Amino acid sequence: MGDFTPRSNGVRDGSGVSVTNRLRIDPSRSMKAVTGEVEELLEGLEESRRRSGALLASELVAQVIDPALGWNSQGVELIIQLRVDAVRLEARRPAAKATEATTDRHVVSDPIAEWGAFLLDRLADRWGLDGETQRMIWAEIDTSA
Repeated sequence: MGDFTPRSNGVRDGSGVSVTNRLRIDPSRSMKAVTGEVEELLEGLEESRRRSGALLASELVAQVIDPALGWNSQGVELIIQLRVDAVRLEARRPAAKATEATTDRHVVSDPIAEWGAFLLDRLADRWGLDGETQRMIWAEIDTSA
């Protein structure tokens, strides 16, 4: 995989070891534009890893959008943290408010829908969920050999 030096216009942490970028995604933005932006942010990473990162970003965004509720007014936040040893991608949105919740008790919102888990397993080195105060899913891609 070679050496990966994080490059970005984002915020560096105090140690200079990581760079964090935050993208706001709403229904008006195309996923093609978002994945293109992620690929640019991952410049310097091996091509297959860069493309996997872009595909992971779009899958993470798709997974935090509740199928029963759709988009909310706040959209989705995509966080890309570039580290020396890994790239961490997080997609999050605030949890549904009571007024947004569905009244149909038969609708079950699966946090990892359909092929999502399969794609995450294949593309990410690690991934997970957090649903306490918001819907959040993350994935990491190793950048060191």
